[in-house]
Amino acid sequence: MTTIIEKEQYILLYGSSHLFLISGLYALYRGHYLLWPAPSIIFLTSVNYWRYPDRSWRLHLDVYAARLAVLYQTIMAYNAQYRFIYYSVFSASLLYPLGQYYYYKGDYWKYTYLQMTSHILANIGIIILYSGYI
Repeated sequence: MTTIIEKEQYILLYGSSHLFLISGLYALYRGHYLLWPAPSIIFLTSVNYWRYPDRSWRLHLDVYAARLAVLYQTIMAYNAQYRFIYYSVFSASLLYPLGQYYYYKGDYWKYTYLQMTSHILANIGIIILYSGYI
């Protein structure tokens, strides 16, 4: 099976997927034990997928795990100290639909950069959320 994008592109996404490991460890450091699974699961499924991105079960696992983790974390953030900043930054990270648009248009570099930006912004939002009380 062939990859969905070129190696130069998916190496960037594989690298940016590691940011979720940092967020998971930061959750543990801050004592947010109910939240550390969300970025940790995204890290595991994302790294597993982006090491060789094809249209296999790993894609579906990554997408559904990320959706579930985002939903869980968004609900858990409802009464958090920095919820408004988190929701604002995290909302900006939801570039997935725009990335998909460029993917289907054949502009794989725009897709890659949008996906990578969503990883970065999501993790900035997570770090902000975990920096306060929840």
